[in-house]
Amino acid sequence: MAERLASRTLRNSVLVVGARAVAKIGVFIVVALMLRYLRPEEYGRFAAMIVYVTLIGVIADLGLQTVFIRDASRDRQVFLRYLGNLISARLVFSLLALIVLAAVLRLVSPALFPYTLAGFVLLVTTSYSSLLRAIFYIRGRLGYEAIAIVIEAVIVLALALYAIRGHASWDAFLWCYSAGYLFTSLFAIIVLRLRWREPIPIRFEPALLRTVLLSGIPLALGFTITSIYAQVDVVLLQLFKGFTMVGWYSAANRYIDAVAWVPQSAMGAVFPALSMVAATQRAQLTFAYEKSYKMLALVGLPLAVGIGVMAFPLIRLLAPNGHFDPAIPALQILAPSVLLLFVNNAFIYTLTAINRQLDFTRLSVVTLVINVVLNLALIPPYGFTGAAAAATLTELAVFIGGWRLLRNQELRLPVVSSLIGIIASALVMGIVVYLVRSWSLVAVGAVGVVVYGAALIMFRALTPEEWSILRAGLTAR
Repeated sequence: MAERLASRTLRNSVLVVGARAVAKIGVFIVVALMLRYLRPEEYGRFAAMIVYVTLIGVIADLGLQTVFIRDASRDRQVFLRYLGNLISARLVFSLLALIVLAAVLRLVSPALFPYTLAGFVLLVTTSYSSLLRAIFYIRGRLGYEAIAIVIEAVIVLALALYAIRGHASWDAFLWCYSAGYLFTSLFAIIVLRLRWREPIPIRFEPALLRTVLLSGIPLALGFTITSIYAQVDVVLLQLFKGFTMVGWYSAANRYIDAVAWVPQSAMGAVFPALSMVAATQRAQLTFAYEKSYKMLALVGLPLAVGIGVMAFPLIRLLAPNGHFDPAIPALQILAPSVLLLFVNNAFIYTLTAINRQLDFTRLSVVTLVINVVLNLALIPPYGFTGAAAAATLTELAVFIGGWRLLRNQELRLPVVSSLIGIIASALVMGIVVYLVRSWSLVAVGAVGVVVYGAALIMFRALTPEEWSILRAGLTAR
């Protein structure tokens, strides 16, 4: 039964990851167009606004969405009641977020204050898009999520091309992204009302919301702190070094962001199953946790190696004019964080599934302190390369903390021994990629995939059971 559960959740993961892979191509093209069109200082302004919206956007959620997914996955009877209340609550919280956003921009980044409205619209559309697309995960109908992801990316790309053709200013791209998120929100409502024939009863029940908030606030604190330590480097860079360095650093981070969605999407699909087995079936939870860790490392490690080796051609792919070449060393320093980002998702989602929100919050507080100290120590003398080093070291702290917390819950994990074959395969791939790094990126990528796959077989990196899970997840209907 554990193998069937793993196969089913893997199929959901593959479906969403596949759709996001297609969509990310469109987003990647948008970023490349922006880096060609905007100066580093202008792109730095855009990246800084995205960071402020992301940080303050946590106020519009307060952990309610994760509780919604967890509780509705366990008991479908609460689905519509939760959804109706969260739609109402999110509007109230969004208005509060507007006040905070305006105040923060006025005090911390006056140059961005005139663009508060554009930032707020992006915040609201992002918030509702995230909430409404959660219904696809709860219902296990991720085909709709795949459709929404792809069309959303097409809309953003089309509008970005229109903005560039019209010689628009940098803030026009904020509106492009808002339009994409608005489509996803409307699409989810249409599916719910017309396809599934479900009403959307708009409710506001203070008693229910209070109960959900009490459960969600620890998660909100954890995710807020996580967001801060993931984004505070940009804020500090802006304050200490200006928007140009933000632009260079954000250009390097584009590649980290380009792959960070993979573990999030995969574990987002696995999370409902983790929540179900966590309540009653400890052995299956341990199985799912261990396999999630290994499968995430299976993808994350070769990506980390490849990005580090190919940093120069990757930056030149985005900005062939050379204006963003200073981002190359930052990307090399950030490359190891890719592996950590992948496997850390196994820890974070498993902690949430077993209702250890306070543990997650404590871990987030510790890593926030570590991150802020590292950034304050490294950014003034080293600028954006210091910020890159702080980001990688912080992910290492999350890894160590998450692993220890789950070990304390009797969920033991062979961190290194389970990955020996994968590590050897990635090293072989890295050597070959380095030798052929002067070839075209497409050719290097193809060679890397073939060599890595062959090495996995040669080193017997996966057990027969794990190959079976992969085959079932990739081929079953």
